[in-house]
Amino acid sequence: MDQQQVRDLLTKYRLGRCTEEEKALIDQWYGRTARQQAYPPQQLDLEAARAHSWTNILARVQSQHTFEARIHPMRVVYLVAAVAAMLCVGFFWFSGSLTRPGSDGAGRMITASALPGEIKTYRLPDSSLVTLNGGSSIHYPEVFGQKSREVTLTDGEAYFDVKHNASHPFIVEAGRTRTQVLGTVFSVRAYRSLSDVRVTLASGKVGVRNASGYPEMQTTFLLPDEQLVVDNQSGGVRKGHVHARSLAGWIRGALDFNNEELKTIALLLEKKFDVPVRVDSNNLGEQRLTARFRAEETLDDILGTLAMAGSFSYRHVAGQVLISMNEH
Repeated sequence: MDQQQVRDLLTKYRLGRCTEEEKALIDQWYGRTARQQAYPPQQLDLEAARAHSWTNILARVQSQHTFEARIHPMRVVYLVAAVAAMLCVGFFWFSGSLTRPGSDGAGRMITASALPGEIKTYRLPDSSLVTLNGGSSIHYPEVFGQKSREVTLTDGEAYFDVKHNASHPFIVEAGRTRTQVLGTVFSVRAYRSLSDVRVTLASGKVGVRNASGYPEMQTTFLLPDEQLVVDNQSGGVRKGHVHARSLAGWIRGALDFNNEELKTIALLLEKKFDVPVRVDSNNLGEQRLTARFRAEETLDDILGTLAMAGSFSYRHVAGQVLISMNEH
């Protein structure tokens, strides 16, 4: 097999178009490469080893490609990774309903934020930690009240590591959602320019309901590896199974898209790389893609691979990226 045939085979593999025989051949390469690495037993991570092997294979046959991604066209749907959120132990519900904001006023308000391209961690008044994705901001009191700890995610995505306190529930208001826990680790995605709010659970239990000012809805409880999607316009909810750990990768700068619309991917790329990314038509923006990219991959690495899978093109124009349909 010559070098061009190898490159063609690897391209088919990334796009999920290999035959079983071709997949077996790729897997053999993975195995041989992985066995050549000296991973200390205590640091062994199978996914990391697989990604490392993949990078080495690509480097040998096509040095200009140094990224790893698994892409599936919109007609192939894999319910793999999910949006970012892990919830550990503890849950509390006040007589079947959530405490409302303003009932426990405490001190002046503080705004914490992360600029596009940044990931920043802040310590809250109760020593809980919050990590903000690029282009995100939260609003909270300088001192939490005596009955509850309330935080508002005003825009973006936040990952909370909440200090346990059985008598003071921790509440996050985002979009039209209100999520309550006692002490846990979880994240919420609620960018203003997206049409929904997403809460995902890795462990423990959490309850989500409408925020103040919206019609009452039945509380939805999530179990580990479940995700709740709430439509900001209609208030409709959708619950499904996900792999919560994968979507928490954004904290390390990685990107994991699970059957996401291209317009959503464009926004997340814009927040990560601080470059405007525009999709030129609604039909193209509704195309769905699944992919995983490591933190060190560039915007062009990611867009080049997505374009190959989604049959679109992109170009840099006047400081922004324009995504458009391929011309036939």
